[in-house]
Amino acid sequence: MSSGGGSSEAAAAAKEKEKEKARVSRTSLILWHAHQDDAAAVRKLLEEDPSLVKARDYDSRTPLHVASLHGWVEVANCLIEFGADVNAQDRWKNTPLADAEGAKRTAMIELLKSHGGLSYGQNGSHFEPSPVLPPLPNKCDWEVDPSELDFSNSVCIGKGSFGEILKAHWRGTPVAVKRILPSLSDDRLVIGMAYLHNEPNVIIHRDLKPRNVLLVNSSADHLKVGDFGLSKLIKVQSAHDVYKMTGETGSYRYMAPEVLKHRRYDKKVDVFSFAMILYEMLEGEPPFSNYEPYDGAKYVAEGHRPSFRGKGYIPELRELTEQCWDADMKQRPSFIEIIKHLEKIKENLPSDHHWHLFTS
Repeated sequence: MSSGGGSSEAAAAAKEKEKEKARVSRTSLILWHAHQDDAAAVRKLLEEDPSLVKARDYDSRTPLHVASLHGWVEVANCLIEFGADVNAQDRWKNTPLADAEGAKRTAMIELLKSHGGLSYGQNGSHFEPSPVLPPLPNKCDWEVDPSELDFSNSVCIGKGSFGEILKAHWRGTPVAVKRILPSLSDDRLVIGMAYLHNEPNVIIHRDLKPRNVLLVNSSADHLKVGDFGLSKLIKVQSAHDVYKMTGETGSYRYMAPEVLKHRRYDKKVDVFSFAMILYEMLEGEPPFSNYEPYDGAKYVAEGHRPSFRGKGYIPELRELTEQCWDADMKQRPSFIEIIKHLEKIKENLPSDHHWHLFTS
């Protein structure tokens, strides 16, 4: 009897997990279709599951926030018809009307007001004060053309051993520009995360994961780190400084244990995330893929690490991975040290090696 009961409970738990996965998938879908101004798709989802009208993304933004931001009136009408809260607040405490006003969406403003919408929160926090033109259509990604940066009245607001941070202007908008020192502009080691972690003005990404490492071209020989929505700019006073910052920030599957535990942490949280990404590259699957993300993060915080099963890579890469996910963040190498390790591994790798991590 007890065996049968346990089996029944396990089956129920598995069913609940599947339902939760489906719910997360539908949440993403309705936010996406709201963003794409696809009212028909939004309506279909709501007819299947009316509770999706209350869906929230990572920033606690509802589909109505998304529609209001872009001025998609038909989508907004559909959402309101299904009972959307016109005064829902996102993580910045903005209501949909505050977003619509910030974006100057006149028709949307009128619609929301007619349904009792109120304007409060950080009005317009998602917008530049001046209109910004989209990138040129022939660009493969969203880049600022360096020639459009105006340094005529620039002010240096920070400087380190690798570069300087200047306050400049881009298309009339004040921007912070992190510029490599001319004497180091040809140094191949001054790249990606190594530069961001340069003292004294350190940028901690805090959400490094495969989805935030972008392919610049189809041959995948050029990567860029993207999505700095959770990054933190800090002023370093000492090489061993740690900081009291928000715990549980980022994606659980790639999260350093000190972040999950709400302990003080520094730039080495990105090194830990890099280790988990490198493991995924080596093994071909995410770390602890048999766990839900939060459960995996808890398991890691308890001192466990993913097992290496693949045999097609060299031991030095495994050793580097293990150094980077060390439980003691002070023992993890810096990104400059990591790059040196990778360069050394590349030099010793036979040219006919079947594993193409270092294909140039």
